[in-house]
Amino acid sequence: MNFDFNKFTDELYEKYKDVLDRSEIQELLNLNDEYGKDTPISTGKRLIVKNITLLGEKEVSENQDYSGAKINFSLPLETGVNIIIADNLKGKSSVFKVIKYALTGANSLKDNIKKWIHHAFVNFSINEKKYTVYLDLSKYRLYAGLFNSSFNSLEELEKNLEDVLFSANSETTYQDLINDFFFQQFTYYSLKWTQKSSQKDKDELLEAGASWKTYFKSILLESKDSTSLMYGDQGKKVFQMLLGLKLTYPINRLTIKKDLLNYEKAKEQSFSERQKKQRQNNLGKFKSRITEIDIELNQIQKTSIEQVNLAPHYNEYNTLLGLIQSENKKFIEFEKVKQAESNELNSIKAKQQANQFEIIRLRKELEKSKKQSNDLKEFVEIGILFSNLDIKHCPSCNHDVSITQKQARLQEHKCSLCNESIENTDDVEIDVYKEKIENLEIAIINLEKEISSLTKLTEVIQEKFNSVYSELVSSEQMLNNIQDVSSLSNRLQEIEDIINSEKSKVNPSDSRKEELVSEKAVINFQLNEILSQETIQVSNYETKIKLLDSAITKLSEHRFELGTKVLDRLSELMKNEIRDFGLTSITEVLIKDNFELYYKQDNDYVTFENIAEGEQLRAKIAFYLSLIQLDIEFNFGRHTRLLIIDSPGKEEADSKYLDGLALVLKSIESRYGDKLQILIGTAERKLAGIVKNQKEFAVDEYVF
Repeated sequence: MNFDFNKFTDELYEKYKDVLDRSEIQELLNLNDEYGKDTPISTGKRLIVKNITLLGEKEVSENQDYSGAKINFSLPLETGVNIIIADNLKGKSSVFKVIKYALTGANSLKDNIKKWIHHAFVNFSINEKKYTVYLDLSKYRLYAGLFNSSFNSLEELEKNLEDVLFSANSETTYQDLINDFFFQQFTYYSLKWTQKSSQKDKDELLEAGASWKTYFKSILLESKDSTSLMYGDQGKKVFQMLLGLKLTYPINRLTIKKDLLNYEKAKEQSFSERQKKQRQNNLGKFKSRITEIDIELNQIQKTSIEQVNLAPHYNEYNTLLGLIQSENKKFIEFEKVKQAESNELNSIKAKQQANQFEIIRLRKELEKSKKQSNDLKEFVEIGILFSNLDIKHCPSCNHDVSITQKQARLQEHKCSLCNESIENTDDVEIDVYKEKIENLEIAIINLEKEISSLTKLTEVIQEKFNSVYSELVSSEQMLNNIQDVSSLSNRLQEIEDIINSEKSKVNPSDSRKEELVSEKAVINFQLNEILSQETIQVSNYETKIKLLDSAITKLSEHRFELGTKVLDRLSELMKNEIRDFGLTSITEVLIKDNFELYYKQDNDYVTFENIAEGEQLRAKIAFYLSLIQLDIEFNFGRHTRLLIIDSPGKEEADSKYLDGLALVLKSIESRYGDKLQILIGTAERKLAGIVKNQKEFAVDEYVF
């Protein structure tokens, strides 16, 4: 059933419509149609590691028996359960860490081991599609590449270079690329959380998110993490991603919004409190100082014999100064207007001149075109082209050469000037000249239209010129009407001289009185400013936070309701796996809507951390095996169906546990051998022979 966002917002609007409008609610809840992003239905994809090849050389050391040994290690792996049996500290964990390095870009190899390995090839498949990760560790900087083919030697690498999907020259870049690759393959995305900035001088709340490296913790179960089921809050994000329950994404995004609003609210409240405190401190300080000033002024008043009253002079001085400033301001404003009008007038003049030049040019072009047209018409009519010479008189006798005479000579095929016979020129094509005449007539019409248009434009520009000119004249008149302030300035100087003269007569106590009066005026002004300012009101963060809380609660309840079937099946699978591991004291597994897991043990519900230390690893392995079975048996969840268990018997090597583990592995091998892959590295030789895919190394033998 698709999520109805409009119904969801309508329900919340009814609850908060008195304090938030509909657009505010929609803006807070809008996630760009991502409410349907999640589905618990499995993608059907599985990740299988096919082979790991390591090439390199161990360091030279006098105290080690492996000093300088060449490394040429290759380990084929199959679907189902694969067990690597070797003594502790012989390289099992390093093999798994290389797989982790190749598939996530996160290096956890010990420094000396990393120096030994020069080249690593990890072949894997996703369903039937084969891939190879190549790591070049021979240089200071990592080179890593993902290839769309399967190979495990440097020679084959050269032949498969064209199959590279991407490559990187740093761990960070490779982590980003391989993260995007696996996110796309298994439809993962980054679930977010908030955390304080690690920089001491920054009070910021930052967003952090789960990466493929984070989710890989559900694949590689390292013995050092056996006391933790899901790595705190990050683990819950992993759990939610592996389940893929509907509405997980919107719950996560709205939770981030709420965290950020809480942070902004706290910051604003802190500022408001500081502001109030500063305001009260300033009020107390200023009032105390005014009391001190009044006491001192009263004392001066009592002891003063003569006072000089400068108030009328100060009043007149301030009045004159205001008037002068006002008139100067008017002058500046009118001068600006006048300058703008003058600039506009110059611009109009330039346009006028350009138009006139263009009209003159067009008229010349018109005359030229008319002359060419007439000459061509004359040629067509008379048959002789005189356009270039324009002969009207005989150059010898100066007699007129008339049109009639030219036409008569033409009929007789004789020259109009010398009367000599001429041959008929059939080559002249009259139609060509007629066409030229027509083209010239069209050009003449267009030129006349253009001249007419420019003439009208000139008239419009002239009207604009006249208008702006009138405005300019008006502005000049207004400038002339501004009051001359020279007399006012003279009077201002006179008053200033009077004040200075009177001040020179003031006795020391009177001078002190003026200082105190000025200081009191300043303090009173500051007091009025403080009293007129209201404390910044805290924004309606509280209301928005309550809205988001309601939305998250409603979505969480709906998610839990929709996911009940998935969670119940997972709980049942976990209970069965735990029982098969020999932990019969645990009779029920309960998954809360906040993804907290509780185990019913001896009639009490306890968390994973409260399970006995010797039982935790079994409960943890049961948890991840159940996630894989949830996918295989019920087609729910997003686990990659790959599980790597490093030293599962290291902390709990009691016979009952090992027997239970052996039985579980045999059962998994028989039921799901071709549908998943489990890689186990152990030093417990009691597990030898329980599955067909095992590699057992001799006592004290190194894996590579």
